[in-house]
Amino acid sequence: METEKERSYEDRTESFVSLPLDLTIDILLRLPAKSIGRLRCVSKLWSTMTTTSSFVKSFSVHSSARPSLIFCKNGEEKCVFYSLPHHHPRAEKYLHKEETSLPLSIITNENYIPHQSIHGLIPFGNFECVIIWNPTLKQHVTLPQPKVSKPFISLLGYDPIGDEYKVLCMSLRNKGENPQIFTLGPRESWRTIIQDSPSHVIFYKAIWRCINGVVYYLAARDTIVSFDVRSEKFGVIQIPNMGWRLRTLPCGFIRHRGRLALFSNTSSLFGRISLWILEDAEKHEWSRKDSYLPFVTRKGSITLSFFTLSGETVDDELIYLPMFAGGPFYAIYYDLERNRVRKVEYEGIGEIEFRSHCFPNHIESLMSLNNLLTAP
Repeated sequence: METEKERSYEDRTESFVSLPLDLTIDILLRLPAKSIGRLRCVSKLWSTMTTTSSFVKSFSVHSSARPSLIFCKNGEEKCVFYSLPHHHPRAEKYLHKEETSLPLSIITNENYIPHQSIHGLIPFGNFECVIIWNPTLKQHVTLPQPKVSKPFISLLGYDPIGDEYKVLCMSLRNKGENPQIFTLGPRESWRTIIQDSPSHVIFYKAIWRCINGVVYYLAARDTIVSFDVRSEKFGVIQIPNMGWRLRTLPCGFIRHRGRLALFSNTSSLFGRISLWILEDAEKHEWSRKDSYLPFVTRKGSITLSFFTLSGETVDDELIYLPMFAGGPFYAIYYDLERNRVRKVEYEGIGEIEFRSHCFPNHIESLMSLNNLLTAP
């Protein structure tokens, strides 16, 4: 016999379902992913509505307005990941709310931590396998073995126009092999790219970035190769004259004002930051931006030898995170354009004894990985 509480719950559910479909979807899109996961168990109708490709895509668009910083802390048997918000500029202290974990066996090579979330998905690998992880749904999958020589490198890209994820895989040793590509979806398999494949072998440190549907990676002879995820075409970009070689110094790629930018972490040790921003890929045109970091003092209140430039926010703030931390964990956000600094402390993480990893601008994604291994 139904209780009064159960009848009341069913009445509220029926009232919600009786709302116009467009209004119902609009309300659902404003909810966090965890709430949508619970609502999928309420009725078959809600489960169907929230698993359609159009809803999953629309949810990612809404989620883009509330990105977070995924921070990884190594444990004895697993890696714990914390979801830390970084989109409220006035806040100075946060108590972390979400955390999840992965076995250490998934993160198997220090040199191949990707340090970026690609539209809600995070790729991992160890030069012999390709692993894709969705932190929102707590799902990860190992893709079938590509037909390229080992060791190989795999890069995840996202096409915002076609709403497709693609994995680009290339051999690190045999530069005569054509790369392969895998589109994330059911009944998909590895495909070989024959035309327009560059002969450059990707640099072993795996410096790369996906920006606006284009994957950029550092290649041999200090060149940058671009791969358009939608057209699946390659391009080669000459780097600017920076006075040093990219492979000889700790450096990386970030996104600055929607464009690819090069930086060197070594310059940060001296209290300054230099960015080389790609203005025109076809003409190999770059601009340079230099700034002294206002949060570095002569008294050494903040020592950047223990900090590293770890990425950027959607508002183009540079994110500096500690490599080691014996006290409270905090991040420094620096707005290069406005010369503004904010420091945010994240409570509940504890001490950091070893170098950590982070994934800026992570958004919640409802894309399921459970059907990726369906046979073609």
